[in-house]
Amino acid sequence: MNPTETVLLFNLSESDRTLVRQLIAPFALTPVDLTMQTVRNYIRTHQQTKICLAILRLAPKSKQHRSIQLVRDFIGPLAPILILVPRDNTKEIKKYLAAGADDFIDLPLNRNRFSISFLILLELGQVMARRRQNESPPYKRGLSWHGLYNYFQAGLDYFSPKSLIPRPRRGDYIFDRWEIIKRLGIGGFGVVWLVRERASGRLAVAKSPHSSMMNIRVLRSAAILKRLVHHPNVVQLIEIVKDSGKFILIQEYVDGPSLQELLRGPISPLERESYFLQLVSAVAYAHKHNILHRDIKPENILINGRGQVKLLDFGIARDLNWQSGQASSEGTVNFMPPEQFAGRACLASDVWALGVILYIFATNQIPYLQQNDTYPADLDPAMTSRPPNVAVAGLNPELERIIMTCLQGDLAKRYQNSDDLLTDIRTSLPGFGRGTVLPVFP
Repeated sequence: MNPTETVLLFNLSESDRTLVRQLIAPFALTPVDLTMQTVRNYIRTHQQTKICLAILRLAPKSKQHRSIQLVRDFIGPLAPILILVPRDNTKEIKKYLAAGADDFIDLPLNRNRFSISFLILLELGQVMARRRQNESPPYKRGLSWHGLYNYFQAGLDYFSPKSLIPRPRRGDYIFDRWEIIKRLGIGGFGVVWLVRERASGRLAVAKSPHSSMMNIRVLRSAAILKRLVHHPNVVQLIEIVKDSGKFILIQEYVDGPSLQELLRGPISPLERESYFLQLVSAVAYAHKHNILHRDIKPENILINGRGQVKLLDFGIARDLNWQSGQASSEGTVNFMPPEQFAGRACLASDVWALGVILYIFATNQIPYLQQNDTYPADLDPAMTSRPPNVAVAGLNPELERIIMTCLQGDLAKRYQNSDDLLTDIRTSLPGFGRGTVLPVFP
C-alpha cells in the first residue's frame, strides 16, 4: 500500500537521512530514497502519493541546476524543494533557485538551520498535498524530536490550502481569499497591502516581494516570526501564500499609529514607560531565541487602541543560531551602532537602538543626527552621544546611566542583550512603568 504522504530524498548521506527520519517521526510520513534515474518510474507508479517535500543534496560539480529542474518537472510546481549545497557551489545559488528550488542550506549541514527550514517547507507541502483542509497527521509520543515538533507546531498552523494552490486572480483579490483594500507602502523588499479576508472580514497585511528571487528572504522572515509567535508584542504571522512563484506573508493588521507618528505629539510619561517596557520585553524574547532584529526604530513599532506595542518588520533580522550577524551593514542609520555600520552586528546592536528610543523618550531629542542615509560609508563612525542631562536637566541619574550604557560604543561596556537591559531597569528603576521616571514634556 502506498504511503499517504511522502518526503523524497535525493543523494542524501546516511546522517542526512537519519536526521530527516527523526524530524518526520511525529508525522504520518514516509521518506523515499530516489535518484535521478529512478524518480521517473516512482512518479509513474505512485500517482496517488502525496509528495510533501523533496530534499536534494547537490554534488560538488557544475550543472546541478539540471537536476533541480528534473525534480521540479516530475513533482510539479506545488511541492517545495529544499537543496543542500556544497560550499564550492554557493556561487550558483541564483541559478538553483531559478531552476525550481525553494530554499537552500549550505554544507556542512547545520542541524538547527536544517530543522527550521525542513519544518517550514514540510508544513507548506503538507497543506498543498492534502485533499481535506482539516486533515492532520497523527502524533506519536515518546520520540526524541517531539519537543522540537511541539515547539514549531505551535507556530506552524498558518497555511491555508486554498491560498497555497495557485489560481487565477479575480479583480482585486489575492488567491480569491484576501481582498486588496489599499497599498500601505513600497520599499526595497516589495509592496505592503492592506487586505480583508473574504470569509471573515478580518483585516490583515500582505507583504509581497518584488521578485520570486526574494523567496528565501520571505521564508526566513516567516521562520523568525514563527519562533516568536508566543510573544504578544511581536506582530503575528497569519499564513504564507504562494502566487506566480512568489511567497507572500499575510500578517496581523495593527489598527493604530506607529511610534514615529505618536512622537509628533505629546506622549505622557506613563505611556512612554509602558511602550518602552513592552518593546524591551519583545526584543528580550527575541534575544533569548538568539534572534537579532537589526532595524528597531519608531517606524517599525505600532501601538493599537489598547496601548499594546507591536514590533514588526523582521525582514533583515538574523537567526544567530545558524546565521551570522556579520553579513552586511543593513539598518537605519540613526538607530545603528558603530559595529553594525561595519557589518558586525550582534544582539547588543539591538540594545543600542533601544537606547536611542529611550533617549528620545527621556529628552524628546535624538542623541546624534546622521544626515546621510544614502552613503553610510561617509557617516561619522564615532557617533558620540550627548548625555541626556545635557538635553534635559534633572533626569534621574539611574535613567541616564542606563541610557548611556545602551549607547556605549565599546561593546564590552554595553548591555549584551535586551534581557540584561530589562533586568537593570527593573532593579535600578522599580517605578519605571508607572509614569514616575520619564519627564513631562509641554
